[in-house]
Amino acid sequence: MTERGTTRSEEDLVAWILGDSEAEAAKETAEHLAASPDLRERAAEYRLLHRSAESLRDGPVIRWRRFDSPFGAMRIAASAEGLVALSWQDEGDDAFVVGLERRYPSTPVVCDTDRLASAEAQLTEYFGRRRPRFDLFVDLTELGDFQRAVLDAASGLGFGETVTYTEIARRIGRPKASRAVGNALGRNPVPIIVPCHRVVRTDGTLGGYTGGLRYKRTLLDIEGRTDLLGSHAQTEMPLA
Repeated sequence: MTERGTTRSEEDLVAWILGDSEAEAAKETAEHLAASPDLRERAAEYRLLHRSAESLRDGPVIRWRRFDSPFGAMRIAASAEGLVALSWQDEGDDAFVVGLERRYPSTPVVCDTDRLASAEAQLTEYFGRRRPRFDLFVDLTELGDFQRAVLDAASGLGFGETVTYTEIARRIGRPKASRAVGNALGRNPVPIIVPCHRVVRTDGTLGGYTGGLRYKRTLLDIEGRTDLLGSHAQTEMPLA
């Protein structure tokens, strides 16, 4: 069989397995299968691959993608329930994926440029000062009760609204746990979407922020809170 004929045969076989063959082509493929043990073996392999792909698409999976942002390369990941990670640290794709695999050792992690397009679009609009709120779900189920309570409280803060670490502690019924609140916010796996940058110190200073205060200042500037930026208001990361 020529190379062209082999290619054609493989294409027909795949179409037949997927159920995409025309009636006449399906009949011819069935006849070839009946006459060729090698072709039947390849068909069995293709069926297995197809079932694996279907299982991966419909079963539990962590999907991720990378895109450009004013903070540099930004990576997001989501389970079927919502976003589980957002990062712009200079770690590279491999390190990001390894981190997801450690968090979800029994769940496949796959790159998916389609399913997370809405998250990228909404973040791009936010950076462009065109979106005051996100219509995105987050999945915090893997976190401990205390951290989840802290991040749930932070999620209720509106665009440009700020509260103190002490106030978050009070809202979750742990009024003396402001330091622990700060630690929980520092481990926020989905920053910006869960707006931990809106939590500041009691004295009006910004407090901490994972990755550096310049990002916190930039996010607050996007939301119009220049009153909190002090002398740094014009020295941080300008957005295009």
